[in-house]
Amino acid sequence: MKVVVLNVGSGSQKCSLFELPNESLGDEPIDPIWEVKFDSTAPDQPQGKLLVRATLHGENIEVGAVDESAPTAERIEYLLRMLCDGPAKVIGEFDDIDVIGHRVVHGGAEFDQAVRVTAEVEAAIQRFAGFAPLHNPSNLTGVRVARKLFGQEQRQFAVFDTAFHRTLSTAAAAYPGPSAWLDQGIRRYGFHGTSFRYASGRAAQLLGRTKDPELRLILCHLGGGCSLCATVDGRSIDTTMGFTPLDGLAMCTRSGAVDPGILLYLLRQGATANELEKMLNKASGLKGLSGLSGDTRVLVPAAARGDKHARLALDVFLHRLQAGIGQMIASLGAAPHAIVFTDAISEDEPSVRAAACAQFAFLGLHLDLQRNGASSLDTDLATKASTIRVLLIKSREAWQIARECHALFNAA
Repeated sequence: MKVVVLNVGSGSQKCSLFELPNESLGDEPIDPIWEVKFDSTAPDQPQGKLLVRATLHGENIEVGAVDESAPTAERIEYLLRMLCDGPAKVIGEFDDIDVIGHRVVHGGAEFDQAVRVTAEVEAAIQRFAGFAPLHNPSNLTGVRVARKLFGQEQRQFAVFDTAFHRTLSTAAAAYPGPSAWLDQGIRRYGFHGTSFRYASGRAAQLLGRTKDPELRLILCHLGGGCSLCATVDGRSIDTTMGFTPLDGLAMCTRSGAVDPGILLYLLRQGATANELEKMLNKASGLKGLSGLSGDTRVLVPAAARGDKHARLALDVFLHRLQAGIGQMIASLGAAPHAIVFTDAISEDEPSVRAAACAQFAFLGLHLDLQRNGASSLDTDLATKASTIRVLLIKSREAWQIARECHALFNAA
């Protein structure tokens, strides 16, 4: 069974191909046999271009670059056509594909699980585009480009980031504004749910606690977007992102939580809503504070060389991360059994993991500095004496989407 997974994010577009058995899947993750992506955050990005990176059966293939100005639909079509054309060709024709899975960021309160894409589902994704303007329109473009290339009858499934957080209590989800907000759908939805669902399950496996209904985890998804999630028995009970993916932690180019009064002040100074949206989403966070980059691979060495702006950006990022972990501990009502780090920043930056953990030594959390420096994936980085485990888990959003598509396909 061949499953294509399309992940169209705010900073990158990625397409993966999984070859899965038709029967039930085991517990161990399966790697894609093929993957092609644009990476707009790469530090070696050519001016005005987007690097195209491909992997076929574990081997890296040089593909080249495309114009940065290329529209989203054109980029997605470029990726999908590489399945059966070009240096990374892996199939003979589009008909070889059994199902296409899409990561969709915002499903509002309507979807608590993956679903087959229908006209009604497309309309819902469009309806929630105002809640996630950087993501849902691109997710929908992916669905439509795939239909154009693969045909109307091709089975496509949507896997929603927000679905994982449908277990939030009303107290955790509601904002303290007018009660009418809840009626209008203005509430905390949470995001990165696909990543959190996989990481929580994988953590339970690594800890040998897959059947423990009391298992408490704090999940740290640190990438282009950053958020935390507290779980009990694999259920989300709190998370830092909110109504949109703009809330919570400081991120690469997003501000995270700011005093709403700042926005009122800027509006009165003449800023437009569009200007504020661009400022908060594209010119804030690590990039805004440093004036240099939103990429920790650039900022960490810059700070080490004495760049004060890079140092400030990282300090603010780490302060918000530490405070967010503290918030998640409070929501759990007890120390977690493990803190789990996943996605690009988590995987690339031992210093970020070390700083995040350092504040919680008073709870008995002790990081093994040698293990942390080695950055081995799917391992425990804590000392033997630590009362809280620290897991570094490889991000496998594409695999989680493929797994959910496999289940839906076989249930049909």
